[in-house]
Amino acid sequence: MRTDIDADVLADLLRSGWIVEAARARVLRAWAEADERFDAASARAEERADLVLAALTPSGRGPDDGLLLAHARWMAYCAGGPEEVFADLFLARLGGWVDAHVAPFMARGADRLVALGREETASLAWPETMPPAPPFAPLDPPPERGPDVAARIAVLGDLHLGSPDAEALARAAVADVNAAGADLVVQLGDLTDRGEPQEFQAASRLLADLEAPWVAVMGNHDAYRVSEERLAGRTLFEHHLGRSPDGALVEVEGFRVAVLDSVEQAVSPFPPYDLVSGTFTAGRGGASVRGVLSPRQHDILADVAAPGSSRAFVFLHHPPQPFSGFPPVVFGLRDADTGRLHATCDAGNVWGVFAGHTHRNHAGRGFDGVPVREVAAVRDFPFGYAIIDASPEGYTFSFAQISHEQLLRTGYERTGAIQRRYSLGAPHERAFRWAPHTAGR
Repeated sequence: MRTDIDADVLADLLRSGWIVEAARARVLRAWAEADERFDAASARAEERADLVLAALTPSGRGPDDGLLLAHARWMAYCAGGPEEVFADLFLARLGGWVDAHVAPFMARGADRLVALGREETASLAWPETMPPAPPFAPLDPPPERGPDVAARIAVLGDLHLGSPDAEALARAAVADVNAAGADLVVQLGDLTDRGEPQEFQAASRLLADLEAPWVAVMGNHDAYRVSEERLAGRTLFEHHLGRSPDGALVEVEGFRVAVLDSVEQAVSPFPPYDLVSGTFTAGRGGASVRGVLSPRQHDILADVAAPGSSRAFVFLHHPPQPFSGFPPVVFGLRDADTGRLHATCDAGNVWGVFAGHTHRNHAGRGFDGVPVREVAAVRDFPFGYAIIDASPEGYTFSFAQISHEQLLRTGYERTGAIQRRYSLGAPHERAFRWAPHTAGR
């Protein structure tokens, strides 16, 4: 593990660790009100949050109090409540991420942080029998294209070709998108799972089967070739997908579509981490998970924001800040680039911002009335894609599952309750209607 990370990355890492521990403490305190067995765990989490905060303070950054409530709500929703089989184990695993990623960079208090984590782990027990998978409950089919729709944009989230069942699920999504009559298809990055040439070849073949024009962005899994442990993705992406991953601006039926290759071209300082087992695995950790925008992509945003420019949608791999998923802060677009994106939306031309990376349907805070949405992965539950139907009066956004029932049933069987809650999103996060007048535009 490298310890020579940049000061801004270190500050973001410590910010993330504090949010996780402070949110865990908040959830565990609420559970302790009904069940005293959570008293000790909540006290440990509070002490751990204080230790991380003490490490953060010398950086000049204070705690992100504004992100705490949103992250605690997300954590409690995913866990499902103290009566759920894996609820306390889930919260402990999130704390284990802090031990592994934050403790090595704490000048003081790291030993105590890790000791508290070990106490918590020792107090837990796996259930004697695994609970059955929740029942099969498919979503409603996507809406029919209305006569007033000027542009239908289909959105394919993370594909991770090269991982089990990924290509079959992706091909089912492509077939459905073709049947839906899209005018443009945008893929949100992580086309590949390990950044290997054969995975890029598979992605190129798959996207060639789309009947509509398409554009894909680069994700962090695409940037790093695992077999060679190096950043080889730029060359492979350009060779197999036909453009340099420096952002692009395309047109579709009177709308502009800005695609931003937000992956940071840097190697993660950490080995691969398995959240389920709570341990690092062998090898280097791939590309950095946070997002950045290059000067060229800032120029694209300036073009989008220019007075008199057409209505536009922005697509990128990393969700902008405030990012309240896991791990908070460090898994999203860095603050400076989020500010630039926010300023672009303030110009009045942007109608929506859509990101991948998180494998979930989620509504971000938005930019002064401009929706920010994360789109779930094709490969993982709930196994689907999104449709944006745009007209001069506004647009509708709908997440749709693939129609291949056998693939769906197989996927449902291997997806537990926590993963389903995490990925599915609330109804308003999977479908909404937006019009310029509703945002004061």
